[in-house]
Amino acid sequence: MQNPERRSSGRPTSGLFCILHFALCTLTCILVSCSAPAPAPSSRVEFTVKPGMSIGAIADSLVADGVIHSKLAFGLYSWYYHYAPRIKPGRYHLVPGTSERRVLKLLAHEESAPVLITIPDGYTMKQVAASLAQSDVCTDSGFLAACADTATLGEFGVIAPSAEGYLFPETYEFLTGTPPADVVGRMLRQFQSVFSSIPNPQSKTQNPKYPPPLSPSQLVTLASIVEGEAKTPDEFPRIAGVFMNRLRRHMPLQSCATVEYLLPERKGVLSIEDTKFDSPYNTYLHVGLPPGPICNPGRRALDATLNPERNDYLFFVSRGDGTHIFSHTAAEHEAACRLVNHGT
Repeated sequence: MQNPERRSSGRPTSGLFCILHFALCTLTCILVSCSAPAPAPSSRVEFTVKPGMSIGAIADSLVADGVIHSKLAFGLYSWYYHYAPRIKPGRYHLVPGTSERRVLKLLAHEESAPVLITIPDGYTMKQVAASLAQSDVCTDSGFLAACADTATLGEFGVIAPSAEGYLFPETYEFLTGTPPADVVGRMLRQFQSVFSSIPNPQSKTQNPKYPPPLSPSQLVTLASIVEGEAKTPDEFPRIAGVFMNRLRRHMPLQSCATVEYLLPERKGVLSIEDTKFDSPYNTYLHVGLPPGPICNPGRRALDATLNPERNDYLFFVSRGDGTHIFSHTAAEHEAACRLVNHGT
């Protein structure tokens, strides 16, 4: 029978051992962090967290990029505070030399994190909203509400019911949790800067071959249609020229892109029934431009619309590889359609 006053002299309990081990590791982490040089505030590193990326892989990349100095500290903080499931995939702009704990907070969006968002040419307002919400810049509903705020639009000279067409496609850096109005304002300001920098010879010439100069809002609307139709760089001004020719002759633009704008989901090939959908945006049924832009055109589409190729084409049909066959007459166009549809 054991004497109750006798004390065990064996190893410490597993719980005590874990506490001592973590304390020692934490002290090591602190010493490593304290010995790291202060971050340079002017320098940034673009860092991407890919979906499914492990903590170890993230730490390796962060160390290689000079963002953090200790993979051990990063891993221990992540383990102790359960960060692994909370880190959000995305592109970040991080300052080299940031502490391991703060980087984890930024990647988990516990603090406002500088994220990079690329808005592709031709994205619609709803697609832009979804991209911003995915990166926690702002909510999609808040962004769409800000896009419809006439006070914000008027501040940038946009006379339209929404910012559709004026959210310039670009790579932006935003902080997570940015007010939606600030995000919209930034994109409108960028559009204003780019649009005003493109030469506009239409405003200075009265060539009888072309219709009277379009207003800025009409130019943006037409540029959005060019963006929706053109795929290769050399065809942007040519397609713009075709649409200008049709406007001059008061012909329907017959743009598939304007019909696709009306559909719940984009289709590779429109049906005859699709082109009969009654809407002012359906340029198969209505002559002239639709009420507003159908997407947000990039610089190439804006430049092509302001400086269209002067040609005599009235029709084009897609070959299916991103290029088009252009025709002068309806008969030529019908032959081109047979060629691409049947290969004969």
